[in-house]
Amino acid sequence: MELKKITRALISVSDKNYLEDILNTLTKFKVEIISTGGTYKFIKDKGFNCTEISNYTGFPEIMDGRVKTLHPKIHGGLLGDIDKDKHKEAMFNNHIPEINLVIVNLYPFEEKLLDPKSSKEVLIENIDIGGPSMLRSAAKNFKHVTVLPSIKYYKEFINMMEETNGSTNLDFRSKMSNQTFNETAYYDSMISNWMNQSNNEKFSDKKTIGGKLVSQLRYGENPHQESSVYEIPSAHTGFSQLKQLQGKELSHNNYLDSYSAYNLVTDFDKKDQICAIIKHNNPCGCAIDQNKKNAYLKALSGDPVSAFGGVVAFNYNINEEIAEELTKTFYEVILVPEITDGALTILAQKKNLRVLKYNFPEKNQTQHLTFLQKTFLAQDENTKIISEKDLKIVTKKKPTKQEIENLLFANQICKHVKSNAIVIAKNNQTLGIGAGQTSRVGSSEIACDHAKKFFAHDLNNCGAASDAFFPFADGLEELIKLGVQSIIQPGGSIRDQEVIDAADKAGISMVFTGTRNFKH
Repeated sequence: MELKKITRALISVSDKNYLEDILNTLTKFKVEIISTGGTYKFIKDKGFNCTEISNYTGFPEIMDGRVKTLHPKIHGGLLGDIDKDKHKEAMFNNHIPEINLVIVNLYPFEEKLLDPKSSKEVLIENIDIGGPSMLRSAAKNFKHVTVLPSIKYYKEFINMMEETNGSTNLDFRSKMSNQTFNETAYYDSMISNWMNQSNNEKFSDKKTIGGKLVSQLRYGENPHQESSVYEIPSAHTGFSQLKQLQGKELSHNNYLDSYSAYNLVTDFDKKDQICAIIKHNNPCGCAIDQNKKNAYLKALSGDPVSAFGGVVAFNYNINEEIAEELTKTFYEVILVPEITDGALTILAQKKNLRVLKYNFPEKNQTQHLTFLQKTFLAQDENTKIISEKDLKIVTKKKPTKQEIENLLFANQICKHVKSNAIVIAKNNQTLGIGAGQTSRVGSSEIACDHAKKFFAHDLNNCGAASDAFFPFADGLEELIKLGVQSIIQPGGSIRDQEVIDAADKAGISMVFTGTRNFKH
C-alpha cells in the first residue's frame, strides 16, 4: 500500500468537536496547518500554530466570507498530480505548494433545514460552496491527498498517523474519497429537494434522493438478504421520526408492516379512535369506537387468527387497561402516538415486544417512491378522503344513514388493502377483508369466508367496499349471498349497468365514488 506523508493540512470545520485531538497529532508530526475564519481563531486560541487563509493566498476573505477558499493556490495545491511533470511545473511556476490533507465539515444546512424556525434567507446562507469544492478537489486527487469529511473518521486517521509515523495509505485515502463524494452528494440532494419544494417542482427533470444511514438490520425480508434503514432529511413530521420505547431491534418486515399500520391509522381523523391490526402489509382487523378498549377488542375480533404475530396501531393514547389486553396475544409491534407510564410498564413484561411512538404526519407533503432496480416511480401519496357529498347513488334503493357510515369506513380501510381489495364492515368494524387476489371475485370470496367464520351471527345490514370497479357481477353476487345490504365502489366499468342491475335485483343499495384506490 502506497504511504503518503502528511505535510500540509487545510482545516475548515463548522463542527469543532474532537478537533483538538487532530491538532495534537498534526503538531506531533510537524504538519503545517492552514485555516479559515472561525476555525483559525479556534486553533490559535488552543495555542497551535496556524496560517490564516488570506495570508496564505494573499487574497482577503470577501463577501461576508462567501469567497475565501475559492483560489488557485488552494485548488491547485489540492488537485495537482505530483506524478505528472506538467502538474509539478505548473505548481512551481505559480508558487502553489502541495496540500495533502483536507479536513472539512460543511455548513449545517441539514440542521437548519430541520429547524422549522429557519427562514429562506437562513437556509441560503447555510448553503456551503467553498467546503464542497475543497472536499471534491481533495477527493478527486486521493492518490496524493487525504480528506476527512466528518468527525467520525478522526480516530481512524489519528491511529493511522501514529502507526505510519505521520502518513496515510492508499486504501484509507480511497475510502475517504468515497465517503467524501457520498457526503457532498447527500448535502447537494438536501439543497436540491428543498429548492424543488420551494418552487413547487414536484416532478423535476432531475431527481436526487439523499438518504442517511439510520441502522443496519440483522437481515432483510428473508435471512439470506442484507438490509439497512435510511432516512431522507425533511422538516416535516412523519414515519421516520419513530421513537422506540422498548423491545428488541426492528426487523425489515417490522418496518414494512409498521409503515402500513401507521398509514392506516393516521389516515383517520384523531377524533375517530381507530385501532388497526396489520399482518404482512394488510389489515386483518380494524375498528373505531369511542371506548378505547372496545376499539382494540373489535379490531382483534375481525380476525384473531391472523392477528397473531402482527402489528397493532392506534391513533389514540394507550392506557393500562388496553395494555393488559395486548399482553394476551403475541404481537411483534405496538404503534402509538402516546402511552401512559403504567401501560409501558405492563408491556415491558414482554421484553421482545417492540413499542413505537410516532408523530402524526403532515398531509400532502411527501411523495411515494417505488424502486424497480435502476428505475423508480414517484407519485403523490393517496391522501384523498371520500365524504358523503362525493357519493353517487346508482341503485333504486337508497342507503340509510347507518349504511353510509358503514360504507365510508369500509372504503377508507379498503385503500390500505393490497389490490384486488374487498372490505366488509358494520358499525365501524371490519368483518371480513379480501386482499391481494388476482381476481375481484376471489377477494370477495375470501372476505365473505372471513366474515362467516368470525361473524356468522351478526351479518345483518353489513356493507362492503371495493377498491376498484366490479368488472362483472360475480364478485357482487358473492357479497349479496353473504347478506351485504350496501356497497361502495368507484364505478367506471363498461359493465356498470350489469352490476347495478344485479344490486337492484337483490334489493340492495350501491354508491359510486369515482375514485379508485388501487394499492399494488
